Amino acid sequence: MQEEEMTLLTETDPLVNISSPSNTSNRRELTEVTVQDVLDKAKFSFIDVMFLVALGLIAMADSMQACYLAIVLPVLKCNWHLSAAQEATATALTLCGTGFGAIFVGPLSDRHGRKPTAAITSLVLFVSMVVTSFSPNFAFFLFFGIVGGWCVGGSLSIAYTFWAEVSSQKYRAAGVVVITIFWNSGLAISNGFALLVLNRIGWRIFTAMMSLPAIMAVIIILFLPESPKFLNRARKDDPTKLIDALRKKLRGSNTYYNLSEVRIAREPDTDSEGTLQESSITRSFATIFGDELRKDTFKILATYSCLQVLYKGLLYVVTGIFAKNFCGLAISDSPIDQNSGSNDDISECDTLSNGDLINGILLSVALYPSTVISVYMAEKIGENRTLKLFAMACFVFCAVLLFCLPTALIFINIGLLIFSVAGMSLVLYMILPQMYPTVARNSGFGLVDGVGKLVASIGVFVITAALESSVRGAIGILVLICLLIIVQSFLLKVRGDLRDSEARISEVNGSHRKDKVGNSLPHSD
Repeated sequence: MQEEEMTLLTETDPLVNISSPSNTSNRRELTEVTVQDVLDKAKFSFIDVMFLVALGLIAMADSMQACYLAIVLPVLKCNWHLSAAQEATATALTLCGTGFGAIFVGPLSDRHGRKPTAAITSLVLFVSMVVTSFSPNFAFFLFFGIVGGWCVGGSLSIAYTFWAEVSSQKYRAAGVVVITIFWNSGLAISNGFALLVLNRIGWRIFTAMMSLPAIMAVIIILFLPESPKFLNRARKDDPTKLIDALRKKLRGSNTYYNLSEVRIAREPDTDSEGTLQESSITRSFATIFGDELRKDTFKILATYSCLQVLYKGLLYVVTGIFAKNFCGLAISDSPIDQNSGSNDDISECDTLSNGDLINGILLSVALYPSTVISVYMAEKIGENRTLKLFAMACFVFCAVLLFCLPTALIFINIGLLIFSVAGMSLVLYMILPQMYPTVARNSGFGLVDGVGKLVASIGVFVITAALESSVRGAIGILVLICLLIIVQSFLLKVRGDLRDSEARISEVNGSHRKDKVGNSLPHSD
């Protein structure tokens, strides 16, 4: 088996040296390396650009799907005479679909692979949004909105996980920045399109246009290899797919690496007796809540859930600050200029104002520096310290909002608060893929993301209820949430790189597999 594997690694790849028979026959002289060791040798190249564009488009589809709902619902409220309860139901159920999608799509990705799961969820998202644009009534719109939310919830976690498993550690943080910039750009593009053309083309064509990033991502994904780390875990006795994926990565970066003198260590996915096990939903969650990872899972769940409540609640509070003339601050604005449109004319609808859409664009633009700075800080001082600093900054800026300040200072303070919240979010997106082994990496990421979104839907309800009676009361809730995040940031510890999770589980299970010549194969990616 080992000789067959070495043949596949060497004889068919012009970029790899072919070692002599004496070298390949003496397996004990082969150096054992992990998949990550090979990936770290690859230079940044066109194939990495393709990965980043595809995964970035997935992230963009996520933000555009969420943004389009906030833009279109006010139009439908007038066109279809929806009640406030129906409007709230559409928002709540779509958020729930997003949360449950993140929870249940993750295990599917861990079992069937990153590439097919990302492609299928993006394709279903594209179809659901196109079909939504032909909705004859509210029930039809709501059903496919939930389907779209389910796909979005699952695909976003796959995007960050996929990149973590195909990238060199040298370029991993930079890739996270690029994917997040795509997400931010989705907000800007959605609001920009609504500002410029919504009143001309109608909500149906606008909805269909929001689906374009999803189908573009599908097309690019078809030309990309599967995650080598996933294939290494799932390969059993057949290394063909793993070797093909590594060959594409090395060829794509024109990297010379003598694989003929190394042996790729298999990532174990074993029970206590060392028997190879299939990935499944139950096994993924058993790993997530196993003896070694249970405490870390609950810590990250608490931190991420509070952050989701803070982020979504902040958007409502900022709107309330202006709408309720808090501290004498109010912005007069006129609705979107409305002319003739499609059959679903929006001329008599109380849609979002030009100012609302412009604020959405400015908000997304303000997230760009936060994305770059937070990743730079995480690289220089570590994720833990960066998270603590942003958490304390959020507390300070939230507390300042309780006091009446000049208009300019309020604007600056809100901008700094959004900057800090976005920075914390990105740091957690860097932490999450590091916490779990490949067998449960997407399941863990999806579980945390999904539960956080479900908790946020409840938290937003509480904050909006408080906002009706007192703006300061709602801000006070945000201050308390910031305090909780500070406490949790001191409890949460990030332990090294992506390979450490395997090593920690190896120590707990105490299981080491042996190859045919008695070499111990460590738990590694």
